[in-house]
Amino acid sequence: MTTTTSDRDKLRDIIRAKSLRTGDFTLSSGKKSTYYLDCRMTTMDPNGALLIARLILEKIREEHIQAEAIGGLTLGADPIVAAVAVVSGLEGMPIHAFIVRKEAKGHGMGRFIEGFDAPAGTRVLVVDDVCTTGESILRAAERAEEAGYTVVATFCVVDREEGGSEIIRRKYPLHSLFTARELLQ
Repeated sequence: MTTTTSDRDKLRDIIRAKSLRTGDFTLSSGKKSTYYLDCRMTTMDPNGALLIARLILEKIREEHIQAEAIGGLTLGADPIVAAVAVVSGLEGMPIHAFIVRKEAKGHGMGRFIEGFDAPAGTRVLVVDDVCTTGESILRAAERAEEAGYTVVATFCVVDREEGGSEIIRRKYPLHSLFTARELLQ
């Protein structure tokens, strides 16, 4: 299934209405900002999740990216990877989901990666909702590589354009659905 410009426009409208706030904020990086993006308000919205999944899958097809799974650091990535897994299955090109714990599980197998177990060399994607410093994507990619997987591309819903995307692109291809500039226009 291909998306249309209206899918992107609809998602932009949802993000603006549900996730974008203006004012004075301190980000998790400690930086000050005149706007805040709480993308969980969009990624957990049924229409937002569907549109994000469609747009990511469209980019995967356009770029001919071959991967068996998509995952990211919990909590920002969780609803995105679930949506991509479900929509990819409905579209007949299943991509498995996984989550990356911030700390290894304290019992059982003590893993960082949950929900996916595949042989070394398996090609995976890493995603996050917002890219500011790039730390979450890079940490998730590092954990995926420690598990033996090959990270072939990364995604974010919104790139804040504050240096993180450049850092990520030094190591991995990065695809963002929107830039902060696009949302603030």
